[in-house]
Amino acid sequence: MSRRTARGQQLPPEEVELLNTLKGEQRTERVAALFNAGWSLQTIGDSLHPRHPRSTVRSWVVKAKGQNLIDAPIPTPKLKTPDGGYQKVRPESPGIPQGDLEQIHYLAPLARGYRSRMASTSAPAVANQRLTDLCKRLHANNVSVRELAEAAGVTYRAMYKRLFL
Repeated sequence: MSRRTARGQQLPPEEVELLNTLKGEQRTERVAALFNAGWSLQTIGDSLHPRHPRSTVRSWVVKAKGQNLIDAPIPTPKLKTPDGGYQKVRPESPGIPQGDLEQIHYLAPLARGYRSRMASTSAPAVANQRLTDLCKRLHANNVSVRELAEAAGVTYRAMYKRLFL
């Protein structure tokens, strides 16, 4: 279990009470057991009276020998992940239609020759503008940046700059 799942959660009151009655090696072993169960160092340190910083709690975890000196169940943090796991947020790409793909293959080499000082009517400038418009239209229809970059034979970052910057 990841420590991130326990962020912001508090130890149960019974555990806080038990933890604050322990001293020395018993406390060290209990803290290590809580950490290994998935509780964050911050949560454990905040539960102690007086509070202890994460670095102190971490030194106790490192120092622990892994013995279970107390016969009390160790609470586990609640998982924040839904039972079915995370849902894919990104929509499925419809792919690039064959006609548009051929147009990208034709325009991409011409557009690579474009430089900002060129006249807007030059062949590379026109190809660059048409390629940008085509890619923006396809991206608006849920075609991924990765697919567009592969079709044009450029890096992901180059296509990202063409679409968004």
